[in-house]
Amino acid sequence: MAEKQERVNLKIDHNNDAFFTDNVSVLHNPSKFIIDFSQTVPRLDNVNGKMQQTFTIKHDTVIMDPQFAKSFADILQKNVKAFEKKFGTIKMPKKKSVKKKYKEVENTRYIG
Repeated sequence: MAEKQERVNLKIDHNNDAFFTDNVSVLHNPSKFIIDFSQTVPRLDNVNGKMQQTFTIKHDTVIMDPQFAKSFADILQKNVKAFEKKFGTIKMPKKKSVKKKYKEVENTRYIG
């Protein structure tokens, strides 16, 4: 018996360029994880004939449900292990001791 084949149209959007990030913030509430990737780019601007350094901050935000966030964390962990097996241990910079001047609170809202 021949199966009926249906045609499915698929469009892949390649409009967004890859985004390099050097900072990430993660917030969560009971229904979602908000992951805000950012990059800081220094540049020199001519302001009234005087060179002045300016920092440009760009960011892209990804919002996931908790189940997908957990799956993503698992996939990322497996890929880091595979990377280290192939290329060697990723060396992290030593953490500097910084005294906290504020109390940490759980973020439950996101305004972006």
